[in-house]
Amino acid sequence: MKPFTVVDVKTGHYPDVGKIARKEEWAKDLMYCSIDGFAITEDGYLVLMDACGNIAYCPQDRFLVVEEQGK
Repeated sequence: MKPFTVVDVKTGHYPDVGKIARKEEWAKDLMYCSIDGFAITEDGYLVLMDACGNIAYCPQDRFLVVEEQGK
């Protein structure tokens, strides 16, 4: 897979992952102070991960994944 960027459809910008982990129900089990970032699973699902190994599956309509061109 090519490198990608995630866009928050609510703001149109890169997501504030710490805020998401603190405020959004689907990400409540993540450690907000040590978010590693986003990944795409083998099945094509977008997940948010923390440094402790916890993952949260992102709602399908919450983010836009944009593949970086030319890499």
